[in-house]
Amino acid sequence: MNVTRGLFWLVATAVWIALVAWMTWANVSDTVRGRYQFTVEMQEGVSNPFETENMSKPFLEVFRKPSEGKHPPRFDRIEYRYQDGFDASVKSGPMLFVDFPDDTLLYANTAFDKAEQDLVARNFRGRRWPRRLDALGGQAGLLRLALVPPLLLLAIWFAGRWIVSGFRRAA
Repeated sequence: MNVTRGLFWLVATAVWIALVAWMTWANVSDTVRGRYQFTVEMQEGVSNPFETENMSKPFLEVFRKPSEGKHPPRFDRIEYRYQDGFDASVKSGPMLFVDFPDDTLLYANTAFDKAEQDLVARNFRGRRWPRRLDALGGQAGLLRLALVPPLLLLAIWFAGRWIVSGFRRAA
């Protein structure tokens, strides 16, 4: 048995899959990286927070604290065109941002006390792997790129060996 031929295919396939895995991880990281906001829930009896009467009320009379929410916390990605408005809210005071090591930024409302802000930040940080897995689900094209070429080359190699072995037996 010639180990060097098989070892070449094994190493080449491992390098190929590692390269595609690195590209996928970089793509997932770029997809997840960005700016997010905590989506607040409305208080009971509030149908539209943008009605004139609700706009004049304090924030916590219209929206619930994160610890009082009836649903799991939700974080929405902020589109690029709205980022300037959020940055202006941070400068003027009604919002603050929390910077995370994975280059994500979370905007939270300053109407929440420090304990509520920490709760929001912990929930956001705790959901980083589900965000990454969701982003990974969109990488099916790279998965095909990782698997199809090595499997195709392996099939061609087996077919070539089968053809060559057939000629050897006939001679």
